[in-house]
Amino acid sequence: MAFLTDLFQDLRIGKNSIHGDQTKSRSFQNESHLDVLAEKIDQLYIMNMASLELLNDLGVSRSQIEAKIEEIDLRDGKADGKISPQTECTDCGHKVAKRRTHCFYCGSKVNQFGFKAI
Repeated sequence: MAFLTDLFQDLRIGKNSIHGDQTKSRSFQNESHLDVLAEKIDQLYIMNMASLELLNDLGVSRSQIEAKIEEIDLRDGKADGKISPQTECTDCGHKVAKRRTHCFYCGSKVNQFGFKAI
């Protein structure tokens, strides 16, 4: 009986070891993804600064830029500083990712604003 108990424990230890190795691998992958995202954020920051300075040089005021930012923020119906990644299908009401051209649930064709395409 002790042999079976030891065998069972060895199997569980092996399984936990594999799980730990997989978790460690995912952790390294996530760290790598974070580094890439940090680089992209830095690049976007520089591009935004350049765009704002060019707009300023062209005579676009800070208040005009802020008004446009607010307008874009409100396009999804919420003033929350972000664009909602989903919209609702006009046929069935389910959430549809903006990158999709068809509703996953009912198959209706939708455009980027969630309205039925013509």
